[in-house]
Amino acid sequence: MKIALVGNPNVGKSTVFNYLTGLNQQVGNWTGKTVERKAGYFKVKDQTVELVDLPGTYSLTAYSQEEIVTREYILNEKPDVVVAMLDASNIERNLYLLLQILELTTNVVIGLNMMDLAVTSGITISAPKLSQTLNLPVIEVIATKGKGIKELLQEAINLSHLPEAPQPVVMKYPEELEAKIKAIEAELPESGEFPRRWLALKFMEDDQALKKTPPESVRKLLTEWNISGWNEAKLEMAITDAKYQFIGSLMPDFVRYNQDKGENWTQRLDRWALSPIWGYPILLAILVIVFWFSFVASAPFGDLISRFMGWVAGALVALLQMVGAPQSLQSLIRDGIFAGVGAVFAFVPQIGMFFIFYSILQDSGYLARAAFLGDRFMQAMGLHGKSFFSFVSSYGCNVPGIMATRTLENPKDRLITILLNPLIPCVPRLGVMSAVVAAFFPGGRGALVMVSLLGLSLLLIIFSSFLFRKTVIQIEKSAFVMELPLYHRPTIRNVLLPAWQKTFNFMKRAWTFILVASIIIWFLSSFPTGVSMEQTWAGKLGSALAVIGSPLGFDWRIMVAILFGFTAKETTLSTLGILYGVTADSPQSIAQAMTGAMTPLVAFTFLVVYMIYIPCLATVVTMHKEIGSLRWTGFGVVYNLLLSFGAGWLVLQLGHVLGF
Repeated sequence: MKIALVGNPNVGKSTVFNYLTGLNQQVGNWTGKTVERKAGYFKVKDQTVELVDLPGTYSLTAYSQEEIVTREYILNEKPDVVVAMLDASNIERNLYLLLQILELTTNVVIGLNMMDLAVTSGITISAPKLSQTLNLPVIEVIATKGKGIKELLQEAINLSHLPEAPQPVVMKYPEELEAKIKAIEAELPESGEFPRRWLALKFMEDDQALKKTPPESVRKLLTEWNISGWNEAKLEMAITDAKYQFIGSLMPDFVRYNQDKGENWTQRLDRWALSPIWGYPILLAILVIVFWFSFVASAPFGDLISRFMGWVAGALVALLQMVGAPQSLQSLIRDGIFAGVGAVFAFVPQIGMFFIFYSILQDSGYLARAAFLGDRFMQAMGLHGKSFFSFVSSYGCNVPGIMATRTLENPKDRLITILLNPLIPCVPRLGVMSAVVAAFFPGGRGALVMVSLLGLSLLLIIFSSFLFRKTVIQIEKSAFVMELPLYHRPTIRNVLLPAWQKTFNFMKRAWTFILVASIIIWFLSSFPTGVSMEQTWAGKLGSALAVIGSPLGFDWRIMVAILFGFTAKETTLSTLGILYGVTADSPQSIAQAMTGAMTPLVAFTFLVVYMIYIPCLATVVTMHKEIGSLRWTGFGVVYNLLLSFGAGWLVLQLGHVLGF
């Protein structure tokens, strides 16, 4: 059995989806699209149910990939039941999408969500009367509390077992418009792959995404109407207006508004959160809290993991010694695998903490407010307001940050945001940077250095944005339009499940890219045996790269670490640990070992280069998938490489001039 979840953004679809599927989810992309596909599987009384969470969309008119994906799934996959999630606190907007769904299928169950928020907003909706008016099953749901979800699922299953679905209310268009629809319907075959009435409407709207050519007789009618003043734009506007008028005529049957109701919680909070005076200090305070918990409060947990990995490495090596294992195997376990992967796993608490807070901000509704406030800065930088979502997410990991650009409708806006995204330092990069800063710039100086690095990152984003818009990708600024959801109380499931999925993906990568990279680095730094580190294969590789690093004061170890950092930024620290001889059970930190090899100025130069040079392999692969162009992906990689070494060289020269 196949059930599709459809609804506006922020209507509670994902909450219902996560409640019913738990961890039994498959996440990917729709074929040929850069829109996320989420499907979950579970059993109900020995019946396997496939639940598909379709992208949030306000309509099924083909203006965005989300709209196209949703309607093509309903048309082509023909789910047994479509569960239409409606926001009771914004019922009119949601009913517009419902009317479009009913043009595609009548196997529909309504999940009337956020009934509690509607009541606090002074809106009373009678679910029985709504069901009677639409002639569709309606289930009241409070998804954040898990109320009504099981009943909604059962109603969908019951509907799928009916021999014939009940006929819902028929949309009534004005007489002149209805005559035109019927005129086109009469020219279409009665049996076809698409509903005849819906196809007639799409022909009238000149739907560009419709993969079907109208018959000659239909084209003739449209041409005649165009001559008389009824062009495609007027027809589309008339159809939209008619739907809203029809909704307006139905609503008095089941909706009551309490005009005497005072301000709700959302309105009270937004007076502060969206204030031009207090909104930005509040946003800054929230970001400071998020980063403090992600990097300061989580640090003891990272240290705990490092000590645990060192203990495990020591125990395994002791066991190998007991059985007489060769020294090379002991070194591989201690100095290669555990020194490399252990250094990376120390970042897990930071990544997990960041995505927990990100999920809280998203589920509560505040992240949309943050994007609204950030829009002014995004526009000043020549970026779209929705780029804010991508940049904030990238501080956790650049991969989901790039995937977050899918909310940008304009392809060129998406391209610019994707190209700028690697300039945002992710949690692993920030973790490596904070370790190096703590070693070279102890005390209060360290905080100033980190702030200066993040400020430089922002300046480079601004510079690059203007450069791309004025020279590489010329594009006009587009408006930022976004509906702000009501505030919700975040649920544990909606917070922890997405955070766990993103953190688990990081850990899974640690056992693939990073494990392999650590073994390769250990191998290159250990052979030939019996020679100094400079004479090993890693040393010779570093010597070959020294011509690039010497103008910046980098030794061969730094260049090898930068090279292998391409596999995953986290491996930079583990590579340096292996090359500087810091084992998993060593009391000396990797960053401390670096202090004897470079000056504070060279260390700051390294941090600048490391922060912005070519993104990791997973990010490059994601860039190519999202952009769909090898040329633009290559441009992004080369641009970051040139920008990082150029900025690093300027920083070094400026430091020498200032006497550092």
